[in-house]
Amino acid sequence: TTAPLTTQQDDVSGTQQVQESTLHLDWPYFTKRLCNICGQMVTNLKRHMLSHTKKAMYACPHCTTTLTDGSNLVRHIKSVHKKMTVKTCEICKKGFTYQVTYNQHMLSTHGIGEKFECKICLKQFNGKSKLRDHINRIHSSLRKYECTFCSKQFKTSRDLRHHGRVHSENRPYACSLCPKRFKSSFARNTHQHTHSGVR
Repeated sequence: TTAPLTTQQDDVSGTQQVQESTLHLDWPYFTKRLCNICGQMVTNLKRHMLSHTKKAMYACPHCTTTLTDGSNLVRHIKSVHKKMTVKTCEICKKGFTYQVTYNQHMLSTHGIGEKFECKICLKQFNGKSKLRDHINRIHSSLRKYECTFCSKQFKTSRDLRHHGRVHSENRPYACSLCPKRFKSSFARNTHQHTHSGVR
């Protein structure tokens, strides 16, 4: 619902200016909505859905990165290419290019900030995304991420992404002691123990 606005005519430009600052607007971006694909609460669902369709329409002029959202491109240029400091820690004077990394630093290094508690097991996490990932992995039985090759289902997109290596012929992890190559760093590290006689 919208509250009645009191406006004031500008004598110079003829435009109207809003005086009341306490407004309740019926605008879809003020209400967070649930994304059925990833389970994230977002303010702009239509724009968020572009991240799942993978239609990257915004190309970075400095590198090969393409993004699905214009505001993310601006953030990418500022942090990656211009190295702009968004926030500086007042305690240790360390600079951060992302607000999220600043918040994580304050919580993990200085113990300052909001902790997010799991309502089921009371375990605490440094961020909402870590809590959400914990709930999906530990407390949920829902497996909504399905492999297109073998139809195996997973709880998180990260698990599905890691599983994708099984179907790939790419072996980027090389053993430092012999010519063998592996699909994952875990398999490579496990193999390297055999050279030292560790079982």
